[in-house]
Amino acid sequence: MKYVIYFVSKENDMKIQTTNYGLCTVEKKKYQNNGNLALILVDAEGQPVTNITTNVFPMGENEFCANYYNMGATLWKDIMASGFFKETGEKVTSGFCEYPVCVLVEN
Repeated sequence: MKYVIYFVSKENDMKIQTTNYGLCTVEKKKYQNNGNLALILVDAEGQPVTNITTNVFPMGENEFCANYYNMGATLWKDIMASGFFKETGEKVTSGFCEYPVCVLVEN
């Protein structure tokens, strides 16, 4: 099965100081297929560092499933320390992974 991710609708950018990648920008976009929030972390040169979100199923406004398993604990801690996001305590199972549900608290 092949998955294609489309990102459209660039909105506000947020800055996060990371341990291993320096000052990065969070690009806020939407997944084209269902309008879910899509968050991409890029470094100072504009190179993608990680997708913060994963598109499991339709979510509420400013809610997302965190792509925790593809970024590592240090980067996840840096992202959460930014104060832009908050874990809801809920988790979504998809395949063999369990993704934390988070909410964007800063627009």
